Amino acid sequence: MNKKIFISLFIISILCFSGFSNAESNQNTDIDRFKIVREESYYLVKPENKERFLKLYREKMYPFWHKIYEMGLIVDDYKLYSHRTHELEPNWTFKTVTKFRNYTAIDKWLEIRDQEYRKIFPEVKGYEEPRKEIDLITEKHWDEFIREIPLSQ
Repeated sequence: MNKKIFISLFIISILCFSGFSNAESNQNTDIDRFKIVREESYYLVKPENKERFLKLYREKMYPFWHKIYEMGLIVDDYKLYSHRTHELEPNWTFKTVTKFRNYTAIDKWLEIRDQEYRKIFPEVKGYEEPRKEIDLITEKHWDEFIREIPLSQ
């Protein structure tokens, strides 16, 4: 009889502890969510350069950003978007989205980007070389750094 009570109490305590742990984990996830810095980069590209732009991003940028994701500096894989329907303003052709873990991760990325790029592409001097190639076929480019603000307190 005592053994059954002990087992029951043991199971109840495990369930209570795991529920508390999950609640605490969710709360930490919400707090971390507000530290994420989302960088959205917009590119206006002439129609005749669209395929070249996509090729450059697929071959020269995505492998690099995937490595940065694997290093844990960004929290979601690097993404590339185009318009589903075209709006007049702001006029852009492609948008990339990078979710940096926090501002410290951005600083770390700036510090290591050339050496990490050379690890993937040893024949290239660094990160800026493919960026210059992309800039040559881009009419207009701008970045927006966005941080989510909590609505509940």
